[in-house]
Amino acid sequence: MTRLFFPATHCSLAILAACGPQAFAQPEPVRDAAALQVLLDKLQVLGTVLYVAAHPDDENTAALAAFSQGAKVRAAYLSMTRGGGGQNLIGPELGDGLALIRTQELLAARHLDGAEQYFTRCVDFGFSKTPAETLSIWGHDAALADVVWVVRKLRPDVILTRFSPTLGTTHGHHTASAMLALEAFRAAADPRAFPEQLERVGVWQARRILWNSFRPQAERDAMKPGSWLTLDVGAYDPLLGKSFTELAAESRSMHRSQGFGAVPSRGSRLEYFEPLAGEPAKADFFEGVDLTWGRVKGGEEVRALLAQARAAYRPERPSGILGLLLQAKAALEKVPADPWVDVKRGEIVEAIRCAAGLWAEAIAERPMGCPGEAVPVTATLVARGSGAVSIKGLILDGTSLDLDRRLAPNEPLAETRALRIPGGMAPSRPAWLGAGAAPPSPLAGLPEGPAAFQATFRLEAEGVAFDLRVPVQYRFRDPVLGERYQAFTVAPPVTVNLADPVQILGDAAPRAVTLDVAAGRGPVSGLVLLQPPPGWKAEPAEIPFSLARAGEERKVVTTLTPPPGPGTGTLEIAVALDGATQPALSRVRIDYPHIPIQTYYPAARARLARLDLKRGGSRIGYVMGSGDEIPRTLRPLGYQVDLLSDEDLAGGDLDAFDAIVVGIRAFNTRPRLAQLKGRLLDYVARGGTEVVLYAVDQGLVTLELGPYPFKVSRDRVTEEAAPVKLLVPSSPVLNWPNRITAEDFEGWVQERGLYYARDWDPRYQAVLASADAGSEPLAGGLLVASHGKGHFVYTGLAFFRQLPDGVPGAYRLFANLLALKTAP
Repeated sequence: MTRLFFPATHCSLAILAACGPQAFAQPEPVRDAAALQVLLDKLQVLGTVLYVAAHPDDENTAALAAFSQGAKVRAAYLSMTRGGGGQNLIGPELGDGLALIRTQELLAARHLDGAEQYFTRCVDFGFSKTPAETLSIWGHDAALADVVWVVRKLRPDVILTRFSPTLGTTHGHHTASAMLALEAFRAAADPRAFPEQLERVGVWQARRILWNSFRPQAERDAMKPGSWLTLDVGAYDPLLGKSFTELAAESRSMHRSQGFGAVPSRGSRLEYFEPLAGEPAKADFFEGVDLTWGRVKGGEEVRALLAQARAAYRPERPSGILGLLLQAKAALEKVPADPWVDVKRGEIVEAIRCAAGLWAEAIAERPMGCPGEAVPVTATLVARGSGAVSIKGLILDGTSLDLDRRLAPNEPLAETRALRIPGGMAPSRPAWLGAGAAPPSPLAGLPEGPAAFQATFRLEAEGVAFDLRVPVQYRFRDPVLGERYQAFTVAPPVTVNLADPVQILGDAAPRAVTLDVAAGRGPVSGLVLLQPPPGWKAEPAEIPFSLARAGEERKVVTTLTPPPGPGTGTLEIAVALDGATQPALSRVRIDYPHIPIQTYYPAARARLARLDLKRGGSRIGYVMGSGDEIPRTLRPLGYQVDLLSDEDLAGGDLDAFDAIVVGIRAFNTRPRLAQLKGRLLDYVARGGTEVVLYAVDQGLVTLELGPYPFKVSRDRVTEEAAPVKLLVPSSPVLNWPNRITAEDFEGWVQERGLYYARDWDPRYQAVLASADAGSEPLAGGLLVASHGKGHFVYTGLAFFRQLPDGVPGAYRLFANLLALKTAP
């Protein structure tokens, strides 16, 4: 067995890599003395490892920490997708909103383990059973181009894959990510592959590519000795007092939307890496790679000065090495162009900043501004070290302010200037939403686009010039969390938010629809213009508004009349302002304490669905699980939906409900259900209906979900158009009060269902069966059983996606489940 060679120096782990194109929505604090020592060590190591997998949370955080913080090499994680096709444990966001959350969770994780983060343009379209399906949807050539771009840009010496390109049965995205990494390993070195990229990057051949294998030990024992490398991710860092596995648990716990809070392990733990291609290695991952400044022509003087700085470093007086760092910066500027020069320039400037104790920030007076406005921004600089630093100028929004002041020790220098937002500037939105940037765009692969506005401090010390660049942000006091920051955003003059962006109508009766009109600036007045699809009417279709100041909101109401028969469509919304008409934008704010606040402005529109729907029973009790919007979708149809607490379940009158729904993952996230399930089953026995939506097979609070045994499996049908067979056509589930036919399974989104039941007791009746192409039919998606006078239902059908998306047939089937108590 071989092990990674770790340099003799140690590091502090809770820091952000200095040079990567990462962002975190608060000013980066000055590193403590231990963290600065780590940076000084990293300055002397020139090596890169790239880890490739499919989704946020697929990465091996312990390995990333061990490489970045132990070996001091540049480490990066390339996630093929942003995870928008998954589920959400902490809130209702799915799709783009979830992708935004998971992007920020990855950045928060990298902030802890010290690696960098990159992405491709591939969309997470949900579970995929084969890599062939994955690559057909992603587009093989586009996906490969993105991976090749990141390889050429980072120039990794070693590439690692989380999954095997050939072995095992796993998610199609997983296998495809490894296949693409292996293909990119070779293509990145071929000038004939994606030659348009060579405008900005050169060809690159990594030394080797390995699979971070997770074979069973019995299989590994049967392999030829020496056919793998090992990495002890449980190595202990005495400077920090933590192991890499402990740091990895903190990093992985940032994936809160996926319920990946981790418990750290302590003690030695080996990770295994099997070679896929490239030069063999017997001793360590970087065998044959020069990890010193020797790989940069003309870098000897820089190396010598950085070595002197490291030797002279005293934690109690970091400013003592400021002169040597400044000399190293000056020497670096004489070195011929080389990608490592750009990387190390960023690291050296960061070391200078920390040695001088420099704090820099640019704070806007308010969180957003509109095109054409001027917003006051205060740029503040504090030098808390003992070094002599002067400020020569400040650049804000391309406007320069000449300054020539020596910074007094620990005395803030603050300049307030008006930030003028260009009149035609587009409202803020994540740069990757939509098509995303394709190589050779400089934005390709990055987790985020640049900040809307930045401030640059032009500084000088001992005759050496350097810049500090910070994003313009907004700061406020949270009464619970204290100081918080968020990105300053460019807002439209007016936003229009619908109380419900999916309007479901169970009949042809007109319905009042409320819209919230909010001012981004003031005063502002104009018209909200409603553009319903053919067959629908909105009266009034033009609604005037007048708002006096920024932030003022007003509710306006229109009456929506659906067509006489079933149908779907989209309500488009526009605004007429200042003599021009343009599509309206809504405002979305995502606020969770473990990630920066996110605000963006998608198109304002509503999905409309006129259903042919009958109800049986109207009062529903709902046991909320995680990320569940189903209660919101039921109320407009005339259901009274009461959210049930644990106390309600324990002592309330459950017989008042026609049905009780246990929401998605409730049996994973509501611990007291282990004790209260008996109360629910007693309610069923007295004549009630209990509908349990899918639970995840791991982490169940009880294995006894129903009155009779069944197991929750990982079985699923991923093709949303997969044919559905009605196994029991006479079942009331398929007939009362709505007759269900094959048409009701048309137009479903993303998937049929997940976490189906298996090995069920014969007293359950399987009502439906479906199968992905080439797979055996699965009948565990909808089980119904009589229990006493009532009914119990377990369903893995993806109602949590279909109902918020307005899929008519899903509503009709769900209404039948809620009506079992009244079925003749």
